[in-house]
Amino acid sequence: MAAELRLMIPTKESVEPDDRQLVQTIRNGEPEAFEQLVRRKTSKVYSLCYRIIGNAEDAKDISQLVFIKLWENLEKYDPAYAFDTWLYRIVTNVAIDFLRNKQSRENAVNSNLRLVKTSADPEQGVMVQRKEIENVFNAVSSVLSPKQKTIFVMREMDDLPSSQIAKILGCRESTVRNHLFNARKLMQQQLKKRFPEYAKLWEERS
Repeated sequence: MAAELRLMIPTKESVEPDDRQLVQTIRNGEPEAFEQLVRRKTSKVYSLCYRIIGNAEDAKDISQLVFIKLWENLEKYDPAYAFDTWLYRIVTNVAIDFLRNKQSRENAVNSNLRLVKTSADPEQGVMVQRKEIENVFNAVSSVLSPKQKTIFVMREMDDLPSSQIAKILGCRESTVRNHLFNARKLMQQQLKKRFPEYAKLWEERS
């Protein structure tokens, strides 16, 4: 009978707090919860930094700076908004500042971006190697402003909608679309000028 009664008593499941709850826990005077937040967001923060910057070591440094700024500004977070949107804003601001201040634009490359979608289809007849794509992107993206490049990466690589990018950057959605349009136009011009064989693939991809 006792065993049956124990089965009837509801058990407490271990439920991970969501981002907003975790932030509130930190605000309530439990800074150790910040370590949990850092562990939860490290992969996402580093991934975005690397996609924008294109250099592993720089991405690590920027990720650390992002979490420092996150700690310093945690009281400013408004729970009415998604935490990741607010976090992305910090990441992009730090990354854009880095790109603007970086003397060598060679390190401002998105190594993982697929400028051209490759295919194993024999009819295509072109197998584009990853390193080639990195080199081409390195060349054509040098004409982009830091904000244009950031928006291009978030839209093309992370597949974020324009509305979310606008919230992240604190601008109008029309501004995002304009930057994206200009970025694509500038890169296409560079492709036609410097890599005409890739320009054809770009047109087929569009």
